[in-house]
Amino acid sequence: MAPLFIVIKLLLWANSLSVDLFSFVSEYTHNSFYTVITFVLLTATFAFVGYSIEKVGKSLLISTIDNIIDQVPAIGNIYTIIKKVTSLFTHSSKDAHRDVVLVQYPKDDIWVPAYVLNEHEAVLVLFIPTSPNPTSGYTVIIERTKVIKTSYTIGEVSQFIISMGADFVKEDEITRLIKEYNDRQ
Repeated sequence: MAPLFIVIKLLLWANSLSVDLFSFVSEYTHNSFYTVITFVLLTATFAFVGYSIEKVGKSLLISTIDNIIDQVPAIGNIYTIIKKVTSLFTHSSKDAHRDVVLVQYPKDDIWVPAYVLNEHEAVLVLFIPTSPNPTSGYTVIIERTKVIKTSYTIGEVSQFIISMGADFVKEDEITRLIKEYNDRQ
């Protein structure tokens, strides 16, 4: 019921916003023709930017803004880090690692899901999310041999974290993987 309520509230908010914007532009131009043309051009611009992002991956405008921000001392570094972290939780990044592993944390025999952020020869850099917000957590460096690779997706693990374990999919696979790991030890 809550998702339906949220969708209705968002639709009402969008309707109110569009009516307010239409009224503002209409009062400014004092001409309904110019008002309609303004909204048609605005809609076409948004559609074009969206289409170019969909087909090319990034619009020229966004690339230019990215390049300008990257050149600003200190802010450019922070911006780059935020972009990399954000790309982990979106499907837009082509080079982001999407592996989900199980790791014993904070001690042995307690298994938690983790996102692989980076891979080196014998170690992995993992992000261990915390409940109920999967964007907060811990970054750890761990030996590759101490983790179990899973077929979980970032979305499935995020649902598991947000639901605090109530939405536990692929439980048979996880049980089997942990048993196999323990048998090897």
